[in-house]
Amino acid sequence: MRIVRNHEPSARRTNHNLAMQLRYDEDLVESVMLLFAGNRRSGIPSLQLVRFHAERDRLYRIADADQRNAAFFKLHLEWFREWGVESAMATIAEHFPELKTFLQVLAFRKARGKHEEAGELYVNESGARHGMIAVRPERFCEMDSLESFLNHELQHLSDMVDPAFGYSPRVRGAPASPERLIRERYRLLWDVSIDGRLLQGGRSTVATKEQRQNEFNRAHAFLPLTRREQVFQQLWADQMPTHSVLLALAADPKGLKQARRPEPGATCPLCGFPSFHWTDATALPPSITAQILAEFADWQPEHGVCRRCVEVYESLKFHET
Repeated sequence: MRIVRNHEPSARRTNHNLAMQLRYDEDLVESVMLLFAGNRRSGIPSLQLVRFHAERDRLYRIADADQRNAAFFKLHLEWFREWGVESAMATIAEHFPELKTFLQVLAFRKARGKHEEAGELYVNESGARHGMIAVRPERFCEMDSLESFLNHELQHLSDMVDPAFGYSPRVRGAPASPERLIRERYRLLWDVSIDGRLLQGGRSTVATKEQRQNEFNRAHAFLPLTRREQVFQQLWADQMPTHSVLLALAADPKGLKQARRPEPGATCPLCGFPSFHWTDATALPPSITAQILAEFADWQPEHGVCRRCVEVYESLKFHET
């Protein structure tokens, strides 16, 4: 893959005064133009298609392979602009001012399949931030579909660079739970928040409220219905979500960590593991309570302690004697 930036003055004009640079994967531009030329996009005048094919056919006469490839890309990029694709993409990007403020480059590359389509943020050694969006060429044949997809992925990138959101790629402070599961929940919660903000702001996106609510309910079927409704509505309506709030909900959807008394499945304040077997901490021998406080000075009996931890301290007491 080769990401190409065009330095011509006309390229800067079509960027609609964006501070960041727009760049395109050579394969993406070529694939989109060939789809257009094959009548995969409606509304292109037939005379323009004839002219495109005639100009392209002439390039096969260039003997040198490198010069021929460069000529093909130049032609494809010219028609990429001629048919208004670059202008449409720049217009969509203008709705996300954080990108213009915090990104140096916004690049688009060809996705080989639907599973590859996503936006990613890259930070180099000097701290410069570049956004990369992988998109299937077929989306360009239907601009409404392209706009919905780009809105969703550009909002992802906008959150990543927005200091108020506080994004971090690392999962921190999560209780004992598989990291993969936490990441999957986090991604869904983030998607719900993004689509809620977009639709309430009058912009299209990749899923409706009903679709997102169905996804949320399937992933959180273990929660009571009233709790699911409450959490989903809060996520959907929140116009200023933060990474820390989404992560806390993904890591502890039942809110067990905040429980005021030990609940079945809550995490033990000493070992950090979920437990369904709790000991009455107020009835512990003073010697064991003293051992616990020696290691956990802020612990109080009402915080609870799991049976496993009590057995460990009883074992330590036995060995000391």
